[in-house]
Amino acid sequence: MDRRWRLGLGLAVSAAALLLALRGIELHRVAATLAQGDYLYLVPAGLGLVGYLCARAARWRLLLENRVSLSRCFWITNIGYLVSNILPFRLGDPARAVVVGRDETVSTAAALSTVVVERVLDMLAVVLLLAMVLPFVAGSGDAVPFGLAAGGAAVAALVVLAFLAWRPDWGRRAIRRALGVVPGVDRERWARSLDGLLDGLAPLRSPRLGMRLLLWSAVAWGTVVGFYWALLRAFWPTAPLTAAVFLVCVVGLGMAVPSSPGAVGVFHAIARYGLTVPFGVPPEQAVTVAFAMHGFQYLLGCALGLVGLGVEGLSLAWVSRKVA
Repeated sequence: MDRRWRLGLGLAVSAAALLLALRGIELHRVAATLAQGDYLYLVPAGLGLVGYLCARAARWRLLLENRVSLSRCFWITNIGYLVSNILPFRLGDPARAVVVGRDETVSTAAALSTVVVERVLDMLAVVLLLAMVLPFVAGSGDAVPFGLAAGGAAVAALVVLAFLAWRPDWGRRAIRRALGVVPGVDRERWARSLDGLLDGLAPLRSPRLGMRLLLWSAVAWGTVVGFYWALLRAFWPTAPLTAAVFLVCVVGLGMAVPSSPGAVGVFHAIARYGLTVPFGVPPEQAVTVAFAMHGFQYLLGCALGLVGLGVEGLSLAWVSRKVA
């Protein structure tokens, strides 16, 4: 799809979702909820969010076979979130690959393949969390088939990636056969580029490393649940842990929907109805939570991303040119 059409579709989806999130909202009640908030919860929320970013950086470093320092993985991860927050087309992941591949310690193609593995691990974690929390969420029976389908897809994708990690020669032959039937392409140039993607799957050959990846995935998603729960408690003092877990899952799955940079509108609509429908939270209270969560992680993510650019000695314009 042409990029202009994708951008237009994303903006339209975000606008519609934002209208849906704000439908029937009485602003004076939102203001009252904000006035009654316990903002001390911003401290554990911030710690939870930073912990999540650190855990993701540690997991990514394992996928990069420890060829990049943990601190650099952390700052580049934040650069990725900054790019996704302010540029269209969710270019944060390719931006990470471009930045980490600058010094050729890791190739850009290999770094991109680690991003694919990350996404599969994240999907698997979300589905497992959803399976654990659904029995405790009212009216969630309709979500079971979707959860099972997403879980099956995540497991199948992980199996395929592990197979390609163990048998990269099969993957290379399949790539060359596929390129052979595509007219007008430089077969060898594309094949060499895609070979780098297979090289990035090498860490999956180690069962011990696989267990460490799963452990860091559990830590990452545990800390993000803590972040959500802290902000829920700031505006909903009796919020159960199940609400935070369920919200993490529905937001994680809903982020696949095309939207504007930063998932504006989509995040808010998902968070509102993820709280009002199963947990009976008043709409104004749910919308306040949605905007607080999104605004907090957006601002902190952008701030850390800007620091990351400074640490790497880069400008946002340079990164934008490389991934555009």
